[in-house]
Amino acid sequence: MDTVLSVVLFCAGIGLLWGGTETVLRRVPRLAGALRVSPLLVTALLLAVMTSLPEFCVSLLASLRGQAGAAVSNIVGSNFVTLTFVAGLCALWRPITVGPSIRERESGWMILSAALMLVLALDGRLGRLDGLVLVGAYVPYFLGNLAEAKRQRSGAGEETAARFSFLDGVLFIAGVGMVVYGAELIVANGGKLAAKMGMNETLMGVTLFSFGTSLPELAIALGAVLKGQEDVTLGEIYSSNIFTGLAVMGALCLVAPLPVAPMIVSRDLPLLVLAGALMQMFVTTDGKFVRSEAVAIIALYGLFLAAQFGNFGISLP
Repeated sequence: MDTVLSVVLFCAGIGLLWGGTETVLRRVPRLAGALRVSPLLVTALLLAVMTSLPEFCVSLLASLRGQAGAAVSNIVGSNFVTLTFVAGLCALWRPITVGPSIRERESGWMILSAALMLVLALDGRLGRLDGLVLVGAYVPYFLGNLAEAKRQRSGAGEETAARFSFLDGVLFIAGVGMVVYGAELIVANGGKLAAKMGMNETLMGVTLFSFGTSLPELAIALGAVLKGQEDVTLGEIYSSNIFTGLAVMGALCLVAPLPVAPMIVSRDLPLLVLAGALMQMFVTTDGKFVRSEAVAIIALYGLFLAAQFGNFGISLP
C-alpha cells in the first residue's frame, strides 16, 4: 500500500510541476510588461530566487540534522545538473538564441560563483567569513539587475505597460509554489521508491536529490523553450546557479560552518567551473547554443555521473 501511495504522490508531483510551470510562464511576459522591464530581469530578480527554494530547504535541513557534507554536495550537484543536463536538454529540443545580456553579464557571474566557491573551499571548510564573502558577492549582481530594471523602466513609455492584475500576481505565486511543492513530492516519494528497489545512498543522492532539487529549473527552462521564451530559458538556468552558489551557499555558511569533502574540492567544483567555461564558449559562438554543443555539455554530465558512481577523481589541467 505504501508503494502505491508513493507512486500516486510521485505522479501528483509531476502534475504539479508542469501545471505550475504553465501558470508561471503565462504570466512572466505580463509581469515584465507591467514593470516595463525585460522577461530576463523578471527571471533574474524573482523567478530564479523562488525556484531555488528546494536547494535551500534541502541543504538547510541536511545541515541542521548534522549532515553538513550533504548540504554542500546537494548545492554543487544541483548547480551542475542545471548547467549541464537541463541546459543541454533544452538546446537539444530547440537551439537557443542567446541575447547579449546573457553572454556578457549572466555567464560571467555564473562562472564567478562557481570559481569563488572553489577558492573558498580549498581549505576543506566553508566558515561564516566565507559565507559573508559569498553573500557579499551576490549583492553587486542583485544591485546591477535592479539598476538595469530602473534603466529599462525609465526608457519605456507608458504605452508599453501591460495589465498585470491582482489575480495574475496570486496565480504567479501559486504557480511557483506548485513547482516547488511538486519537486518536493517527486524527491520524497522517488527516494522511497528507489530505496525499495535497493538503490544505495550515493546513487539516490546523485540521481534523485541533486536532480530532484533542479526540477523547478528544468520545468521552467524547458517550458520556456516550448513557448519560444529564449531569454527566460538560459536566464533561469544562469540566474538560479548564481543565486544558489552565492546567496544560498553563503546563507547556509552563516547558519553553521560547512565541511567540504576532498572529492568536492578536487573533482566536483572544478568540473562545475569547467562546465561554466564551456557554456561561455558555446553561447558566444554565433550567439546560439546549438544541438552539437548540447550533446557535448550533456556528455560532461555523464562524466560527472560516472565519477560519482565509480568514486574516482578527475585530474583537470
